[in-house]
Amino acid sequence: MTMPRSEDAWTHPVLLGSLMSGPMHGYELYQELEHDLEGVWQIGLSQLYAQLKQLEEAGLVAAQTEPQPNRPPRKVYHVTDEGQEVFLHWLRQPTPYLRLIRVELLLRLYLFDRLSLPGVERLVAAQRMVCREQADRFGQAAAEAGPGFRRLVQEFRQGQMEAVIRWLDRCLEVQSGDPVAPQAGQGDEENAL
Repeated sequence: MTMPRSEDAWTHPVLLGSLMSGPMHGYELYQELEHDLEGVWQIGLSQLYAQLKQLEEAGLVAAQTEPQPNRPPRKVYHVTDEGQEVFLHWLRQPTPYLRLIRVELLLRLYLFDRLSLPGVERLVAAQRMVCREQADRFGQAAAEAGPGFRRLVQEFRQGQMEAVIRWLDRCLEVQSGDPVAPQAGQGDEENAL
């Protein structure tokens, strides 16, 4: 089973992953995501409900109606076995494109952490390999571009990818038990993210 189509590649998996910690009603899920992912990703409340409906129609989440005193009943959502399988498949895949790393990879890391799932080191190592291949490809394209704007574009992309690789190395350090952040001013300006 695959996820229904969405505007982006991560809304459905984030909702599925968030529900893996336990059943929630839509507004509770919304509040949690707003709090935890501020500055990384956001979803509007109406969009969240529309996405939950799509996931329910696809059989990836199920909902039960829960009565409330003096209020209309509310739906409480939980992830199905099929939804869990689809989520875990997505979670373990490296992000293929530089433009998606800023959001998609951070969401994957958030969900690994939030759910205390094993395997984050494998994901980071796989992501590092994808990024290394892309950085090398950008470097080759820069060398072949000749002088001028095209070369600058490829060098810029290569530099972005090299920065991501350094950050991924830092992720591996933290995962291996070295949570101390590098001191400000250590290293040269070129190596700073």
